[in-house]
Amino acid sequence: MPVAAGGAIQVVDATVSRQRVLATPATRRLARQLGVELGRVPPTGPHGRVTTADVQSYQSNGDAGAQAPAPAPAPQHAQLPVPAPITIPHSGDEERIPLRGVRRRIAESMARSKRTAAHFTYVEEIDMTELVAVRERARARAAERGIKLNYLPFIVKACVSGLKKWPQLNASLDETTQEIVQKRYYHVGIAAQGPQGLAVSVVRDADKRSIFDLSKEIERLGEAVRTGTATRDELTGSTFTISSLGKLGGVLATPIINFPEVAIVGVHKIEERPAVRNGQIVARHLMNLSISVDHRIADGWDGAMFLQDVKSLLEDPTTMFMEMV
Repeated sequence: MPVAAGGAIQVVDATVSRQRVLATPATRRLARQLGVELGRVPPTGPHGRVTTADVQSYQSNGDAGAQAPAPAPAPQHAQLPVPAPITIPHSGDEERIPLRGVRRRIAESMARSKRTAAHFTYVEEIDMTELVAVRERARARAAERGIKLNYLPFIVKACVSGLKKWPQLNASLDETTQEIVQKRYYHVGIAAQGPQGLAVSVVRDADKRSIFDLSKEIERLGEAVRTGTATRDELTGSTFTISSLGKLGGVLATPIINFPEVAIVGVHKIEERPAVRNGQIVARHLMNLSISVDHRIADGWDGAMFLQDVKSLLEDPTTMFMEMV
């Protein structure tokens, strides 16, 4: 598998069939000039790419005796015809607010994600009791440094650890070259509500930060979002996203992937609920985590195993600290 300089990005061939012919613009131009149908040309280039030499050889040898291949089925991700716009007639007491600016960009981004990525969602219950105790013990030390410690930095750390084991979830699909780009850097997006709507601030190099450093950076970025002062660099470039509404996180949600990423985790509220431990009903601090994954790129196994790894780290914070670098 080819690896970019510095080992930051791994590119994996995602061509599973010849539904789409891979060729450079120069090769396509030559095929048009020679009257050659690219779909009939046996490819010899890397990743099943048709080269100019392939086109010239095919044109010279001709297709006598060659059996025309069956028409390739349409790619699964082909866009459906765009339906006609819906008109809402005036009726009674209404207020009409133009869809523009940030709200329109959010709408377009969410619609593109649902239209393109094949979403599936997996949910797991997490026993946060031990982590609640760890966070409570660490709050005083964090306060001495001016840090308001919450649970999100721990969740970020657990997710980064999981992404290192399941790199397919820290990736994007290059649709032009049909390559899966696995990223060896971990820029975690934090989706939160801002004054102009949903915003995703980006904690860069989350794998290289301590819990306290993550907490400071998340708070700094959150304040920038709330005040509308976040820069473009602070709002772009994430490789994986976590969506959290804090105490308002609800019981369960199916978050929409921050396209073109492959996965997003939804964090829900922690609350005391009855649980069975060693045959006894006891009160535990429980929380649900949900993960939405693009099924074009990752399998259900990847999403489920990733969340199981995250679960094991959050339920036993000692192992999380052992894995930190």
